Amino acid sequence: MTPLKKLALIGLVALPLVGCMKEEPIDQAVLCTYSTDAEAKLCKPGQMSWFKAGKAVNQSLPLSVAAAYCDFNHQVMYNEAGVICVFTDKRLSMVK
Repeated sequence: MTPLKKLALIGLVALPLVGCMKEEPIDQAVLCTYSTDAEAKLCKPGQMSWFKAGKAVNQSLPLSVAAAYCDFNHQVMYNEAGVICVFTDKRLSMVK
């Protein structure tokens, strides 16, 4: 068997095992609520978070918040009232 065929066979055998690797579930009992960048920095990565928008909100603000603070490996819900998502600090250095 050629090395290329061996590699392909190993890949085909390993592919079904990818589904066995599960992430830890998100703790649904904890919700970090924030309305400012300073408050958002108190949230912990992997925690459910809720950005509560104020009354006079720019329509692009929820998307900006999602871009800065949401882990896109999980569902993100947003509208003009705010954003609910799993928090990430991977892009905090980009927030001004």
